[in-house]
Amino acid sequence: VTPWARGKRLVDEEGELVTLRSVPEDGFITVFPEGSDHAADAQALLIHVREGSLRLPPDRLAAVPEGTHVAYSKICTHAGCPVGLYRAESQSLLCPCHQSQFDVADGAKPFFGPAARPLPQLPLGVDNEGVLIALGDFYEPVGPAFWDRSSR
Repeated sequence: VTPWARGKRLVDEEGELVTLRSVPEDGFITVFPEGSDHAADAQALLIHVREGSLRLPPDRLAAVPEGTHVAYSKICTHAGCPVGLYRAESQSLLCPCHQSQFDVADGAKPFFGPAARPLPQLPLGVDNEGVLIALGDFYEPVGPAFWDRSSR
């Protein structure tokens, strides 16, 4: 569970509200839920992909405004490092720590490196003021699997 919740507005690293026009095509920014604008477990990458390039199931695509603005957790599912490198040509994200690579168009599934799980997607919508909002928390737990282990 992260600070993301239905209706939480997206803000950038400076706390500014994020709209569909905040990110140019093939660009990306780090976003947070308004009011929790530096919560480590809530950081997400908002990526403006080319129209028609996503290969997501219909329910996941419905949470991508205009079919072009998708958000994934910035926390690598291998060891929890920040994934912060985006290659627009191949629509892939790269974790610089251990070189895991994720296919943005295909649900951020890993295709190279040690990560075994996709980066969790954050469901998005747009409010009546044109600001991007979360439609809930990430679909899956963020970070590596060992973060979810209970200690005994």
